[in-house]
Amino acid sequence: MQYSVKKSIYVGIVTFNPELTRLQENLSAISPQVERIVICDNGSMNFKNIQSLLENYSNITVLSLQTNSGIAHALNQLMYFGMKHDYDWMLALDQDSVCSDDYLRKLQRFIDFSHNIGIIAPTIIDRNIGSVGHEVAHEYRFVRTCITSGALYRIDSWSKVDGYDESMFIDSVDFEYCYRIRKAGFKILLAKEPRLLQEVGHSEYRRFLFFKVLENNQSDFRKFYIARNNVYFPLKHHLSLFFIRGVLRNILLLLKITLYETDKKKKIKSSISGWREGMRAGLEGGKNAH
Repeated sequence: MQYSVKKSIYVGIVTFNPELTRLQENLSAISPQVERIVICDNGSMNFKNIQSLLENYSNITVLSLQTNSGIAHALNQLMYFGMKHDYDWMLALDQDSVCSDDYLRKLQRFIDFSHNIGIIAPTIIDRNIGSVGHEVAHEYRFVRTCITSGALYRIDSWSKVDGYDESMFIDSVDFEYCYRIRKAGFKILLAKEPRLLQEVGHSEYRRFLFFKVLENNQSDFRKFYIARNNVYFPLKHHLSLFFIRGVLRNILLLLKITLYETDKKKKIKSSISGWREGMRAGLEGGKNAH
């Protein structure tokens, strides 16, 4: 079979209790475009069903973690696979991402654009709310951050910044990584094309006074890490203005839970606990970071 991309690129996907139909759609779209797909499963309850699905593909390697160790740990495992097997770039996909037939061909054209590019990201289109993140007026632009899914990650830049901070577990993992990548001298390129269709959480806009606010009705477990990492990230890196923003985000988080969400008491308690833990870990200088 002839692949449309360089052999130095592989795909890394983290799975956790995926919807099998969507995962199959993901794999069927990207499998013809690459030589190797690596799936790191974070202790899915339906792992046997995932294994049965993967029997239909000849180019997939599975890393099973048995328990949910967090997105940061799983991404580190995927990137380590690439380093161990002499790959240059990893395309990171969420389990529900669906790529176009020419997705990698469009993205990889930027690989040789500059020697210090660490991440090449697509434009993200959310199934629920439309375009996500930065707008790109021309062919590309350089940005400060991007989300993990759909982006090409340079393996040697990952090794130079010691990978992802596993203490963050899930939320803001990508933004903290982007900060260290740029601090190390690498650039993040955001391309107008390709565009990636996926769900960035279960989001919807709500009306609050004269404003529209984005509400994610996530679990109390997620609320803990959202609140934790809103303050942990800026404290770890001594970013005073970002810390103030993190505090304001946590106040808004508690307000949105109170106004719009179910299981209010449990989520508020988890958010406050996460806020306290983020303050403690951040003030200790990120000792929990690897």
